[in-house]
Amino acid sequence: MKDQNAFVILLILNIVYSLTLFAYPVMLMVVAFSFDAPTAGDYLISYIFAYVIMSYPIGVFISWSCWYFYHRYAFKKAYIIANFMLLWPATLVVSSWIQSAFS
Repeated sequence: MKDQNAFVILLILNIVYSLTLFAYPVMLMVVAFSFDAPTAGDYLISYIFAYVIMSYPIGVFISWSCWYFYHRYAFKKAYIIANFMLLWPATLVVSSWIQSAFS
């Protein structure tokens, strides 16, 4: 094993991110039903949330690529790639801020 601490941290992060994919279909249905409101098409935030939710698995797949850097002994890059998914909730916060600023 190259670096045991890095291995454990990366493994735990990837397991947690992978487990969240089980809730992904439910989140996607919630976003789809948010367009049921009579004026849902008028709100830009509905589309922003839909695109952010639809892009969620891409971040998980990117975080899985941290193992490439782990095997090349680039542990800092592996940590950065593994923590890439932590930026995803920031997009939800920013989109909520945009909604409150323009409504």
